[in-house]
Amino acid sequence: MQSENLKPAVEFLRNASENEKIEIVHHWDMDGTSSSVIVSKILEEVRGRPADNVTIPYERAYHLEEEDRKRLEEVDRLIVLDFNLEADELEELEEEYDLEILVVDHHTFGREPEVPFVNPRTEDGEAYVPCSKICLDISAEFGLEDGLDWIAGLGVIQDFGVNSCPELFEKLDEKYGTYFPEELTQEELAKNCEYGRYSSVLNIKPYRDSKHFAKLAYQALMNSGELQELEAQEEYRQVYEVYLEMQDEFNRMMEDYEEDREINRDKCIIFFEIDSDFNITSSIATNMSTKTPDWIHLVIQKDDEINISARCQSGRVDLGDLLQKALPEDAKKEGAEAGGHRKAAGASMDKKYYEEFKKNFTEIV
Repeated sequence: MQSENLKPAVEFLRNASENEKIEIVHHWDMDGTSSSVIVSKILEEVRGRPADNVTIPYERAYHLEEEDRKRLEEVDRLIVLDFNLEADELEELEEEYDLEILVVDHHTFGREPEVPFVNPRTEDGEAYVPCSKICLDISAEFGLEDGLDWIAGLGVIQDFGVNSCPELFEKLDEKYGTYFPEELTQEELAKNCEYGRYSSVLNIKPYRDSKHFAKLAYQALMNSGELQELEAQEEYRQVYEVYLEMQDEFNRMMEDYEEDREINRDKCIIFFEIDSDFNITSSIATNMSTKTPDWIHLVIQKDDEINISARCQSGRVDLGDLLQKALPEDAKKEGAEAGGHRKAAGASMDKKYYEEFKKNFTEIV
């Protein structure tokens, strides 16, 4: 992003003082984790120490729960990264807790909030630039870009943003060639190189105790001055052990896929229901959708609450919009949520509404 569009974030961070308590809330994926590390490193440069608390929301939901709000009573500044809180909630938080709030995001949004707000979609509604790349651009305004680019790249890969910033990976390839594949494509970077493996390991989205592993991933990156130091971190090794368990589970699920999936050939939709100890719906949906990009893939985790990950790599439909429209009205009243991007989106609801959602979704497609 151009420096003019980054001004709200640059000014907010430049004015952070040593005696303020600053909290970062970020999305529960690699893009969110990378973004939080980059911004915390900027704060460290500006005021001598990083953010005082870095966390994901108490629940996997696009709003803050009571447990999240309690912490804000002790906070002076709140930074929201890769996490699209509604404008009304942001402004309510600002007033109720006397906070200064900064939002850096790349998701679609309704009304622009009256707080410092950086999002490329304010200029171009179809823009797709992962939040970690936006944060890297902000870090360049502080002269820190060269030391943080490898952290941004980890987030960009997991958010399927390689095509939006090829120059980043050309630069990283020059610096860390042995970690990178010959072809700097999204698929090769994600699956066929050491650098992509680091990105997958630290992508805490699939792990059930996400808050715990988010802290480990954040600390592993904060403690690493260079890419070569990452594997030596104890926090990285702890995450890696669980990653191996998750991979075994993922492989078992993919073996069941051919037999257990439900196919709607008329509308090119595949429904695949799973029961897993890991949050691997997005990993499975992504893997399936790259093989048949024009199909819509929905992977459903069925517990007391239904969690859905949807993918359509060709972008022939707007999944974020579709999922929202398919939510039953009664489900919305009880807190069901849906949203995301054109090619990748998610939804959650009480299990009693799933069949109605499924019928609505199929009809709308």
